[in-house]
Amino acid sequence: MKKIGLFILCFMVCISGCSKDKGGIGDKKGFAPKGDGKVIAQVGDDAILDTDLEALLFKIPPEFRARYETPEAQREIVDSLVKVKTLAWEAKRQGIDKKPEIQVSIKYFTDQLLANELQMKVSSDIKVSDGEISKYYKEHKDEFTIKQRIKARHILVNTEAEAKDILKKLKAGADFAALAKEKSKCPSAQRGGDLGWMQKGRMEPAFDEAAFSLKSGKLSGVVKTSKGYHIIKVEDVRPEKIRELDKVKASIEKKVAQEKREKALTGLIDEVKKNVKVEINESYFKSLAKEKKE
Repeated sequence: MKKIGLFILCFMVCISGCSKDKGGIGDKKGFAPKGDGKVIAQVGDDAILDTDLEALLFKIPPEFRARYETPEAQREIVDSLVKVKTLAWEAKRQGIDKKPEIQVSIKYFTDQLLANELQMKVSSDIKVSDGEISKYYKEHKDEFTIKQRIKARHILVNTEAEAKDILKKLKAGADFAALAKEKSKCPSAQRGGDLGWMQKGRMEPAFDEAAFSLKSGKLSGVVKTSKGYHIIKVEDVRPEKIRELDKVKASIEKKVAQEKREKALTGLIDEVKKNVKVEINESYFKSLAKEKKE
């Protein structure tokens, strides 16, 4: 069987659980077959109808569906279905469908398909208002805050005396990058001590405290860390800023929708549990854990 055929079938069979962000698959109005139930292929007593093909196509997200609108592409889908059904027919003839492990897989797959379909139904009802987006933005400003960043260089040496001597030369006008290449024991020496753009937390607290207190173009004093003695030069500063709402609106909408979806599904599960007995045999897992220890 061609790989493309298998891909198409797997895609359509599994797609029902693969697009939660958009709240479901296909058109939100729901599937309404236009065909008249005409047989377009048959394997034994199992017929494939034009309405079956429509239903499969409907499961494909609209943005991908266009590629399967031609008769040739739809024929490819049907060819794949026929090949699978032919092999399935032979598998049933050989009794493979009666194997316990296959029965378990069929049962689980059916449950998973139904659960996915219900989740999509719940998701399709989720709406996020502009008010909810604004509220989330105001209450989670930290998520949209770009912390202060600095572009810095440093020179790292082993002794305080050496560091003080280098600082004296720098204050007298020596080139920082040249001295870093010559004196620094940090791997950044080959780049003239350049550390690039950085936020607090990348270096040790003593280094951060000194570096982030400097204005652009300024030198630090001698700074001691566990690595040795540093002299730091800040070349540029980008102050902390908060991203504007219109720049993050889409991501907030997605996050709020996900939270509402999870809350709705949790509520649905809790409600269903009032009508059906749900129980986990904890003693089984305690015995299993005991066996593993032994």
